[in-house]
Amino acid sequence: MINNPSKIKSILLAAIGAMLVAAPALAATTVSFSPVNVSVAPNRDFSVTIAVNPQGVKNYTVSLELRFPADLIQLKSFSFADGWMPLSQPGYNTVDNTNGILVKTAGYTGGLSEAMVFGTAVFTSKQSGNSVITLNNVKSQALDGTNANVISTAPVQVVVNVVSVGGAPQGGV
Repeated sequence: MINNPSKIKSILLAAIGAMLVAAPALAATTVSFSPVNVSVAPNRDFSVTIAVNPQGVKNYTVSLELRFPADLIQLKSFSFADGWMPLSQPGYNTVDNTNGILVKTAGYTGGLSEAMVFGTAVFTSKQSGNSVITLNNVKSQALDGTNANVISTAPVQVVVNVVSVGGAPQGGV
C-alpha cells in the first residue's frame, strides 16, 4: 500500500494523462448507408447515400470499398458530396461491375471531425432476387492526422430486394 500522498497523486495524474491520450485512438470513424433496406423492380435505379462520422477525431482521407452481388445489381454511377477531393491514384477509384466492387477514395481539406455525407452510389437492379451491399471494413480506411486508420470494423450493409412488378417498388430513383 502506498502511504505517500505525492506518489498517489503522481500515479493518478499519469493514469488520467494516459486515458486522455488514448481516448482519441479509441474513437472510431463509423460508416453508414441510407437507406438500409431497398425494394425495387428489375431494371430500375436506386440510390445509396454513404456517410462517415469521425466521432470528433479529425479524418483527412477516407477510402471505402463496397461489395455487391454483380449478378443482381450493377453500379451505374458514383458522385462525391461537396467538399471531398477525389484522389486519382491507381487502386483508389475502382468500379468493377463484373466482380461487384466499388472503391472510392477522397480527402477532405482541413480534415473533418463531424458526420458528413461521403457520396452517393446509384445502382441498377438486373433481375429478381435478394442481395446485400456491404462495406469491406478490411480494405476501407479513414486516416487521421498521423495517417492511422481509425475506421470502425462494425458491419455496414444495405439489404436490396429486387422484386418483379407484382411487388410495390420503393426507393427507386
